[in-house]
Amino acid sequence: MEELRQKAMALEIYNQQLQMIQSEISSIRALKSEIMKSIKTIESVKVDEETLIPVGPGVFLKAKIVDDKALIGVKSDIYVEKSFSEVVEDLKKSVEDLDKAEKEGMKKTEELANAITTLRKELQAGIQKAQQAQENKQ
Repeated sequence: MEELRQKAMALEIYNQQLQMIQSEISSIRALKSEIMKSIKTIESVKVDEETLIPVGPGVFLKAKIVDDKALIGVKSDIYVEKSFSEVVEDLKKSVEDLDKAEKEGMKKTEELANAITTLRKELQAGIQKAQQAQENKQ
């Protein structure tokens, strides 16, 4: 009976880990999407053209692009000025890194899902065995 309790606790822990990893994967995908939008935007911006710059939800400033430079965050509150092409290159590298993290997460998800399936089968078999033993005592 103690073994069944331990397996049930392990199953609960695995399910929590699975949910955490799935949440991380969802966040990674959202960040990748945001970065891809940034890449498209930067690639479509032309020097000496007017554009709209988002400054908040539903609020835009009309601005004229004076050169092909952008500020990109490198650390908390530290920004570096780079050309549009360098920024796009950096963002594409970030997407590649996120792709790797997503693949690792998917691999862990698959491993956990397999472990959960195996553990569930073991639990069901143990419960049936315990029920049969109980019935045989009566």
